[in-house]
Amino acid sequence: MYVNEPWGDQEWRARSGSAMMGHQAPRLRATTPDTPATPAPAATDPGGESHGRAAVRRSTEVCVKDVDAIFFDFDGTLWDPEAEIFRAHAEVFGEFGHRLPVDTWSSLVGTIGCDLWTQLEQVTGCTVDRAELQERVRRRQQELLGGLCGRPGVHRVLAAVDTLGISRGIVSNSTREWVTRYARQCGLAEGWSTVQCADGDRASAKPEPNLYVAALASLGIPAERAVAFEDSPSGVRAAKRAGIRCVAVPNSMTAALDLHEADLCFASFEHIDLSDIIGGESMEQTGPAVSTAAPAPPPGAVAGTGAGADVATALQHYYYLPDKLRAVGGEGVHLYAEDGRRYVDCSSGTFNLSLGYAHPEIVEVVREQAGRLIHVTSKFQTEPLNALVAKLAEVSPANLTRVHLKSASGSDANESAVKIAQVHTGKSDVVTLFRGHLGQTLGMIGASGAAFRRAPFPSHLPGVVHVPDPHCLRCFYRQERATCGLLCVERINDFIDYASTGRVACVVLEPISGNGGNVVPPDGYLQALKDLCEERGIVLVFDEIQTGFGRTGRMFAADHFGVSPHMMTFGKGLGGAGMPVAGILTEERLTGVEGHHINSTFGGNVLAAAAALKTLEVIGRPGFLENVRDVGAYVLDRLRDLAGKVTFVREVRGVGLMIGIDIVDRDGRPDPALTNHLAERGLDHGLLLRTSLYGHGNVLKVRPALIITRQEADEMCDLLERLFLSVS
Repeated sequence: MYVNEPWGDQEWRARSGSAMMGHQAPRLRATTPDTPATPAPAATDPGGESHGRAAVRRSTEVCVKDVDAIFFDFDGTLWDPEAEIFRAHAEVFGEFGHRLPVDTWSSLVGTIGCDLWTQLEQVTGCTVDRAELQERVRRRQQELLGGLCGRPGVHRVLAAVDTLGISRGIVSNSTREWVTRYARQCGLAEGWSTVQCADGDRASAKPEPNLYVAALASLGIPAERAVAFEDSPSGVRAAKRAGIRCVAVPNSMTAALDLHEADLCFASFEHIDLSDIIGGESMEQTGPAVSTAAPAPPPGAVAGTGAGADVATALQHYYYLPDKLRAVGGEGVHLYAEDGRRYVDCSSGTFNLSLGYAHPEIVEVVREQAGRLIHVTSKFQTEPLNALVAKLAEVSPANLTRVHLKSASGSDANESAVKIAQVHTGKSDVVTLFRGHLGQTLGMIGASGAAFRRAPFPSHLPGVVHVPDPHCLRCFYRQERATCGLLCVERINDFIDYASTGRVACVVLEPISGNGGNVVPPDGYLQALKDLCEERGIVLVFDEIQTGFGRTGRMFAADHFGVSPHMMTFGKGLGGAGMPVAGILTEERLTGVEGHHINSTFGGNVLAAAAALKTLEVIGRPGFLENVRDVGAYVLDRLRDLAGKVTFVREVRGVGLMIGIDIVDRDGRPDPALTNHLAERGLDHGLLLRTSLYGHGNVLKVRPALIITRQEADEMCDLLERLFLSVS
């Protein structure tokens, strides 16, 4: 980002006095107050609702003596919609064969009553239907802004404001409705002590100081005790006219403009250390200054050198190309991309981020463990592994008393479980379900229930028998559940008698299919299946790699259905925030297989064990699993309500936060093409979505991190509704 005018080092320091309309700007200094914090007015969110939050001075360990409030401009500062708004208008200009100059836009952006359609009429020489064009821009704008989030670093800076006990407010030329809507989308709706909006009143809008004057009055503080963050010259000028010190943080559309009136200027919120800025002896530059080397490139320009060239080089060497989205960070249920967009991750990574991105307790325990011991051969004991083994035995079904933690992945765990069953039964065959997904090794690809996965490979695991899954919506036997007598279990006897060697070692299945369409078995199915296995001396293995550790609102799906298998595999969510860990729980009778048959190099990793132990602690806290059940039921209700508004949703099914949306065509048949289209369009709406059967299926999988709140669930469902209605 760039400014037109170079500033010397001394000019980065506080420039106060006459420029502040007679107000002498005091130095911003952090001190511990000698007197108790004074009560403040109740805070108000952008919607105008009071929620009783202490505002002007909150009691904290560290307070700031000379700053009582920090004000933030909204559009362009807290979030950056301007490039997308420009794009919506530029597309209209392009339809008329003309380009909307960036400098024209930059000079008008943020002003009330700016008239681009007059300019369009001037360059085209014809009259345009302004109302129709404005409506088209509005719709396109809504679509483009759907996935946008707060600017990188904003959440961290706001958290620092709260930690320092300083009141914060929004001062915006936009309407209150606009601010309310997009503050919620960006996760910025909470914690504001005052919100001042122009609401279309040109007389009160920036660069006039009136909004800032009103903000000061609402909090009852003088101008010299406030600081403003702005992105544009008009915003900076408004703050300075009100006598408020100002920090400029330009965005892609305003970086080339003259911001010399600001007291400080930073290229990004990521460069800002708030405690240094307001905690030092003066307002000093503490991060990289805005470069003055050249004007900013226009929106959408692709760099040909530097980082862009490095990426291009890297992409040439990928075995297969990754998605174009370049992730730079994550927090909770949100993933942040390099371009500043924030996405609600409906898939919690690959269903392995049970506690979301960068869970602070996982980060801390991993950091601490890494400083002591990252890995040791699994031949030896370590404190984290011993503790994890004991904890897993404690939380698992009572009959599963032995823990094998030396698997490197879920696929590895499933393959090892088959080996254990084969050794102990002396039999060879494996029964699995249609649409089942058991892993990526050659053996587990062969055992999985989809032909397209086996097709490229000439050799498969011998002795695998695939049987129909309990998919009541599309019953293989064309039965109705009320009268079927669980034929899908009973007929497995026929498959064993006529399609196998008669020597079946185990039945391996996911209690709820993960990649196969989120199929939830009918009541009684799993118990009937266990009864069949015990009658025939077959080991029943539950693959709980996706369903385990709280996904269903219980520790395991086995707990939800009240059926304990003879063996259980686990992985994914146990790592909490992405640490790789997998293993097997077995009954006592199934021990004794030699380690060299079922151990992997990175199995039993100490770092992953420390993360897993913390994950189990968090999941086991009072109210955690109850929240998964409550939020999951709420999401199911909202999605079922949404299904009634479109024609392409056949069913929404799930348990806890393991939910699937069944997508069909006009004739009610599975529609993988539309399912994939929805997932792709989801990116435009701020959603990360995955589909069943690697794009061959017709189910959108909704499995966010288990720490999702009701407010975040509303955000996710709002975005899904916007996506579905736009496609409908």
